[in-house]
Amino acid sequence: MSSLKVSAIVILIGSVLFLIAAFSPISRIFGIASAQARLQVISASPTAWAVAQVLFAIGAIVAGIGVLLAAIALPGRPSSSLVYVAAVLLLVGAAAWSWHVYLRAADPRAFTDGTLPAWHFILYNVLTLAALAIIGFALLRMGFPAWSGWLLIAGSILLFVLYVILKDMPPLVYYILGLVLGVVLFRGG
Repeated sequence: MSSLKVSAIVILIGSVLFLIAAFSPISRIFGIASAQARLQVISASPTAWAVAQVLFAIGAIVAGIGVLLAAIALPGRPSSSLVYVAAVLLLVGAAAWSWHVYLRAADPRAFTDGTLPAWHFILYNVLTLAALAIIGFALLRMGFPAWSGWLLIAGSILLFVLYVILKDMPPLVYYILGLVLGVVLFRGG
C-alpha cells in the first residue's frame, strides 16, 4: 500500500473518530438550550461525556497526523510544502481543541454555563479552517480532481463566514470535509 493511501486511511480514521463523538447519544446536549438541562444530561452519564471528549480530541489529532503523513508522501509535487503548513496548523489547532475538550470534561458546569475560556475553541476553528483551505489550494496545484480542491476551499470559506456570523460552528462539519479529503487522497494514491 502506498504511503499516500496510508495517510488517507489515517485521515479517515481521525475523521470517523471525531464524527463518532459528534453523533454519540451524549452529544445531544449541544441541541439543548437550557444550561441546567445540559448539565443534567452530562451528570447522568459522566463516563459517556468523558469518552466523547476523548474521542473528539483523538479524532482531531489523528486527522492532523494523517495530513502530516500526506505531506511526507507528496514530495516534489507543486505546492506540496503547503500540505506541511496545513498539517502544522491542524496539529496546533488540535492541541488547542484537546485542551478545550479536557476543560469540558473536567468542569461540565463551566462548559454548560459558558464560562470556559473561549480562545482554545476560537484558535482551533480558525486554524482548522485555514488548514482545510490551504489543502484545497494544494490539491488544485497537485493535479488532484479540481472539484476536491474547490470543495475544501469553498467549504472552508463558507464555514468561516458562518462561524463569524453565528459565533459558533459545530466542528463535525470540518471532519465531513476530512472524509472527502481522505477519499480523494486514497483514490489518488
